[in-house]
Amino acid sequence: MAGTSNVSDLTTNIEDIEAAQEAQKIKYRGSNKLGKEEFLKLLVCQMQNQDPLNPQSDTEFVSQLAQFSSLEQMTNMNATMSNTSAYSLIGREVIVQKADETGQYKQTRGIVDYVGFENGEAVISVDGKKFSMEDIVKVLDTAYAAKDYLPSVEEQKCVYDLSNPTPTEVKINLGSNGYEANSVVVAINGDYIDKKYLTFDAEKGILTIAPDALKDLDTGSYYLGLYFDDPYQTSITDKVNIQIMNSGSGDKGDTEGDTESDTEGKTEGETEEKDKA
Repeated sequence: MAGTSNVSDLTTNIEDIEAAQEAQKIKYRGSNKLGKEEFLKLLVCQMQNQDPLNPQSDTEFVSQLAQFSSLEQMTNMNATMSNTSAYSLIGREVIVQKADETGQYKQTRGIVDYVGFENGEAVISVDGKKFSMEDIVKVLDTAYAAKDYLPSVEEQKCVYDLSNPTPTEVKINLGSNGYEANSVVVAINGDYIDKKYLTFDAEKGILTIAPDALKDLDTGSYYLGLYFDDPYQTSITDKVNIQIMNSGSGDKGDTEGDTESDTEGKTEGETEEKDKA
């Protein structure tokens, strides 16, 4: 009896599990998977199993067929809109998120190369890798996306000493990913600096200004103007501050003062000698 009870309990448990799984499948199909094919199957099943002594009226069937037709049109419209949305992403920059082999989600940022269809669903290619439309987490505006790739300059301060002139180094970024600049024009105090005074180390991203380019400036604070030839014609005029100073100006003033004193002393002495004569 104990063995029978155990078998009975086991059978009951399996049946309960199967029933629960089936109920979950029906619930899932009813909430998410009911489409035009399922609707048509239900309609055919209803026609096959109607009471021959009390059949449904033609009006009811026409009404159901109209609902089916409306559902089919909405489904087709949905697919068309989805396809149109996919086509509009070609050339746009997107961020997609997809789980890797370990189950960890990894984000990829890139430009949509093309749109294809697999099993009736749109598939986009980003940097040579395929993703579904559901993998897209962000679509970037062209101008917004370009901000990360345009030429840029960090805020920095430089000092140029007129009495001890040395090259001035400025760190700049020419840009990347198709938005880079090929050259830059530099200006200070409203005047452009001749390119013969400029050198650029692409590996380090350092722009060097020769001392002769700044030698005629008065002491004071100046902002360097940098004008790039990238697609957006980026201009930066408030990041690089150059302080022009003259550390030897005090020494020169003292020398001039000593010279004037000596001259005045000699003049007074010469005057006294002339009076005595």
